[in-house]
Amino acid sequence: MSLKIYFMRHGETTFSQTGGYCGAIDPDLTEAGHQMAQAFADAYKQIPWKAIYVSPMTRTIATAKPLCDAIGAEMQFRDGLKEIRYGEWEGQTAEYVKAHYGDDYVRWLTEPAWNPPTGGETSVQIASRAMPVIAEIEENTRMATSDRLPQARSASSL
Repeated sequence: MSLKIYFMRHGETTFSQTGGYCGAIDPDLTEAGHQMAQAFADAYKQIPWKAIYVSPMTRTIATAKPLCDAIGAEMQFRDGLKEIRYGEWEGQTAEYVKAHYGDDYVRWLTEPAWNPPTGGETSVQIASRAMPVIAEIEENTRMATSDRLPQARSASSL
């Protein structure tokens, strides 16, 4: 059985509108963001979802809620799914960051795997916290699938 994982970004926030960096800041969705979340739920509720894993941020909870309500699923919260921590760039626009953190900004754009936003985290750090969640999802899916399969025979009984 193959596993299909859907990644969904949260709906629009005020920071989405302004282009501000928003990782650890936790704004709610705008009205348009709530509409996006409902539209997603309406379009994808027929998929046979096994589980919904969500960052514990307000914007991600609000984005996942219409789908969870539509399919009767509980959200599975995982800190490892949180967005990048932008450090000193949180709440600032790209123009502000370029003007005040120019060298860090260029390094981050050039090689984000190893160069974090000033006081933030690198792509490698994000992967280090997200990959265990992906592994957990794969394991939970494998266990749920094997629970429904006939008991496997040992090699000696074949």
